[in-house]
Amino acid sequence: MVNVAHHRTGELNDAELGMANLEKTLQDPALLSDVVEMLREPNNLRQFAETLANPKFQEEAKHVASKMKASGDLAGAFESYAKVQKPWKLSPKLFQALNPAVAFTPVGTPARQHSSVTRSAEARMETMEDLKSTAGKLNPVVGFWDPLNLAAGEFWGDSNEATIGFLREAEIKHGRIAMAGFVGYIVHANDIRFPWKPFNEAPSGVAPQALWDSIPEIAKWQIILTIGFFEYWRENAYVLEQEGQKHYMRAGKPGYFPTFAQLPHPVPLNLYDPLGFAKNDSPEKKARQLLVEINNGRLAMIGLMGFLAESQTPGSVPALKSLGIRPYDGNIMAPFDANFHIFQ
Repeated sequence: MVNVAHHRTGELNDAELGMANLEKTLQDPALLSDVVEMLREPNNLRQFAETLANPKFQEEAKHVASKMKASGDLAGAFESYAKVQKPWKLSPKLFQALNPAVAFTPVGTPARQHSSVTRSAEARMETMEDLKSTAGKLNPVVGFWDPLNLAAGEFWGDSNEATIGFLREAEIKHGRIAMAGFVGYIVHANDIRFPWKPFNEAPSGVAPQALWDSIPEIAKWQIILTIGFFEYWRENAYVLEQEGQKHYMRAGKPGYFPTFAQLPHPVPLNLYDPLGFAKNDSPEKKARQLLVEINNGRLAMIGLMGFLAESQTPGSVPALKSLGIRPYDGNIMAPFDANFHIFQ
């Protein structure tokens, strides 16, 4: 409470308050034990990390560390930590008095919060009820369908909301890939080629899978590495932060793909809306378009798997039998076999 009083009068900034509280925690094994338990909660840990990532806090912390190093207090602050033999449980009353939302804010008081923490508190992640509501809009007949109960999980020890964000992102991403693959399959199956080398030298009259088998290994590496870069760019927290976005497991937008503005080399177009057609769309229109995209992606996934099944086992998809799908006798699951033979 003494530290809080100094913080209120401006004698301690946020980083100085945090260090003062840390020194107190290291002198109290019970308090240290319960702080550790609090940080096991995904939401608490996330908000703690966001506070540490705040530029203003980082500048304050650097100044505090420099002062302590110069005075020799930095080593002394952790002396009591080495003396801790075992943790004791903190009383429930004192535990409730602690503020788990932000590690360096005054306990039990209306704290000053950094903008990054405030944004996190205001952000709303999709919940199980949201999933069920969206499922009714996507397909009123089937509704919510989750036979494996994945949406109730907590993947990698994270929160259920983060897991739902991961699953929604995975569905949108795979739907987009399937839509591109569905169209690509039709293009290749009809021997449509660019009229210049090396595209016009590709074999004709074969299944699209056979075209993949026929291209040079270096070309396959180019494709795979390009896709790998896109994956890295989409997951990069710094890139997302520069565009005012968050990761889809941290209250960000599932399906959002950042621009390439952070690359040192200028890139004139982005993948989401290269021609700017959706720039002035209202949030309501974008929400409707997302529902359409999810449904189209689901249909494309079914359609593409139908093509692959019919080409591998003629007659397995009766609806496609009359279309004359070109057979393929190779191993379409080669990338996923035990030896991971991507290039065989």
